[in-house]
This record gives sequence, structure tokens and C-alpha cells, in this order.
Amino acid sequence: MEKSYVIYGAGGHAKVVVDLILELGGIIECVFDDNVEEENGTFMGIQVLKYNPALYKEARLIIAIGDNMARKTLTHKLKHNFATLVHPKASISEFALIGKGTVILANAVVQAEVSVGDHSIINIGACVDHEVSIYDFVHIGPMAYIGGAAIIKNGVKIDPGVIVLRNTEIAENSHVTPLSLVRP
Repeated sequence: MEKSYVIYGAGGHAKVVVDLILELGGIIECVFDDNVEEENGTFMGIQVLKYNPALYKEARLIIAIGDNMARKTLTHKLKHNFATLVHPKASISEFALIGKGTVILANAVVQAEVSVGDHSIINIGACVDHEVSIYDFVHIGPMAYIGGAAIIKNGVKIDPGVIVLRNTEIAENSHVTPLSLVRP
């Protein structure tokens, strides 16, 4: 039986989530977006509706918004059960723990004894090395590398291509850019 999903958000990250769900063989019932301008509009051919917890109650929900604080705020508002999505072309250690609502995209690598919290994004081609702790509402950008035993606290955004050295701790709600100097 195919899995049924609903998506919250109708922006760029949602497009990637739509592709991922379809690749996993899932069915997307609708896209919820409270900023919908026209009633019964569509997003990638999928009906867009204002959020209603009574609709598609059995479907699993993904908050498909790249902004960490927006995802955090929405988790308190949304009443559906959250899905966790892992792209079939991602490499995830059987010894890794992945939280609810988290999305791991194509060609990402998550090594042994990594823990990824709730509602985080491990974007395309990112590499998370052994024993890393990623807290909740984190976004690891495309092609970023997180060195072994690093600690990435709640709400951190790591830009594409950033290298975080081993044993480094990134403070809550930080934004790590390619120009940031991050040392253990």
C-alpha cells in the first residue's frame, strides 16, 4: 500500500519534497499553505489549500519550508503526524538515529552513531561524519561537511559547501557561512 502524505509549504524546498515523495512511491493528497492567494490553486499540479487539521487526517505531514524558525513555529500549530523522509540515494548508517519530520535528500551521507533531531534538513550531497549530534530545526546545506563528533545545536543553518571541523560545537540559532571561521 502506498503511503499518503500532505506537505505544508509551497516554495522551493517543497518542490524537492514533492519529487522525493513521488520517488518513494508516495501519494501527495494536497499542499497546505496559509499564504495561498487563490482558492483551489495548484502547486506542481497538486491542490493547494489553507491548513485544516480535519483534512487527510491519516496522511503523514512534512513541513517543506527551509527556514528553521518557521518550521519550529509550525510544529506547534499543525496537528497531523509527521513523516520522516530519506531519499533512496542517500547513504544512512544503520547506527544513525533520524528524528521525526526530518528530510534527508539525495547523495547525503550520514555516518555511524550520528543523531539527527526533529524537523531538520540534510540537503543534497551533505556529509555528516561519525558521532555528530544534530539537534532540532537544523538545516545542513548542500555539499556541506560536518566533521566527526561535532555538535550542531537547535536552529543552526549551515550554508552550502561549509566545512565544520571535528569536535566543533555550533551555538544555537547560528548561521554558518563559507566565510565563518569555525574551530573546535
